[in-house]
Amino acid sequence: MKRRLQAVGRTLHPAIYSLTPRHLVGRNAKRKQLELFADKVGMVYFGGVSQQSDEHHIVRGLTVSNKHRDDHYCVGTYRTYDVIFVERTDTILTNHTHTWHIFEIDLKSRNDVPHMFIGSGTHGLGFHSLLKAKYPTLTPAPLNTLAKYPDSFTHNFDLFVTPSHAIAAEQIIDTKVAELIGTHCKGLVFEITPDSVFVYSEKPHLSESLLETMLANGVWLANTVDETSRLI
Repeated sequence: MKRRLQAVGRTLHPAIYSLTPRHLVGRNAKRKQLELFADKVGMVYFGGVSQQSDEHHIVRGLTVSNKHRDDHYCVGTYRTYDVIFVERTDTILTNHTHTWHIFEIDLKSRNDVPHMFIGSGTHGLGFHSLLKAKYPTLTPAPLNTLAKYPDSFTHNFDLFVTPSHAIAAEQIIDTKVAELIGTHCKGLVFEITPDSVFVYSEKPHLSESLLETMLANGVWLANTVDETSRLI
């Protein structure tokens, strides 16, 4: 993490956009909000990043592209997990500009974890557009193969995975994990890869409560994946 912070410090630069005075005031307010949050949870705020440089860690996952814009980049460690936050803006296949707030949490186990998404079956236009375009082989798992899933999860989320990994996905996102996600994580999207857990929000307004929810639940899920994946 120390090397990562040093590299980021060398390559970050102030983001320069064509902003009206109203938008500039809003951006400065968000910067202050995120600086305070970063300080509270032990992260370091850097601002805008250039994806043209390979010296900082680019947050990848579903939303990465060759034209996205990243701002409010924060790096740190939370409950022993390395964490990055970024606000990402892009114009996607729907020809609409989307803004995502993203936490990336590094997994520790690096076990054979299948690529999975946990998201609403009906909400999140940007999420569904990208998922369909980038990962057409990932489809909603039938669930209930190993045990009955709680309504709190099935009414609000789908578990997207390739059919060949459906059982492994149910072993990692079991009914107990699903119940906690269904109860505490409505409106969020999770992406799980062999290396990281990504937490996405498309909510238009950023609040301290939302940031705390994304971070705490993302680290909890990363820890759960680390522990469960060792057993399958």
